[in-house]
Amino acid sequence: MSEASRPSRLTLSISPLTRPEPSFSTLPTLELVTPRRWDLAVKWRFFQALQWGHDPDAERVYRWMIAKRSGHRMQAGIATDQWKLTLTDYVNTASALLSSMRAGGFSAERPIPIDPDGELLDGSHRVACALTLGIAEVPVERRPQRAWAPPWGEAWFLANRIWDKDLERVRRDYLALTQLDSPMALSR
Repeated sequence: MSEASRPSRLTLSISPLTRPEPSFSTLPTLELVTPRRWDLAVKWRFFQALQWGHDPDAERVYRWMIAKRSGHRMQAGIATDQWKLTLTDYVNTASALLSSMRAGGFSAERPIPIDPDGELLDGSHRVACALTLGIAEVPVERRPQRAWAPPWGEAWFLANRIWDKDLERVRRDYLALTQLDSPMALSR
């Protein structure tokens, strides 16, 4: 086939005039707790343990969940969340996040990215920390792409063989989060 008879490649580009604008707003923090995000219950419990102590199971379940979700990457030496290489990195980062948000609140400069259906695209630790601190609303940025990660709902926990007593606690925490009117009711 000659150059002249080959079909040309169509190149599409999105100009700044046609690119959809992200939508910035605030949402009640509790609206981000959805059936596909039971991980928020585990992270919320862990942040509560960091905040008030007296819950050794919270860190154990948190570490178990992170290991099940990201452990294969960590074992291969591949950083998760751009730089975390170990479970201890996750624990230390969560502790630093809690200290930062306790001192300065939730930064509006880093809104939580959500998909068109309101599902988290990133920022689950910040959401769980905000719930722990009783922050009623968080800034969000609605984006056109759909949540890409597999759900962290009850089926994920069952498939990963969470202990029965831990599943019951995660279930209770998830239900508690979904039945509240305000995260202030969660704070001690």
